[in-house]
Amino acid sequence: MNLNLLAIAFHSVLGNVESSDISRSLELMGKGMLGIFIVMVLIYLVTVLLDKVTGKNK
Repeated sequence: MNLNLLAIAFHSVLGNVESSDISRSLELMGKGMLGIFIVMVLIYLVTVLLDKVTGKNK
């Protein structure tokens, strides 16, 4: 991923931002979003399971 233009254009209070910093940030963000998605699917599956086990016939 070529982020050199973005890395050159951004200077923070703590110093220059390297393209490796941006890549690492995107990697961590992706892992966090994947974790949230997995938890949402697990909550959905538990809800469906509980509905089938304790649900009333309509």
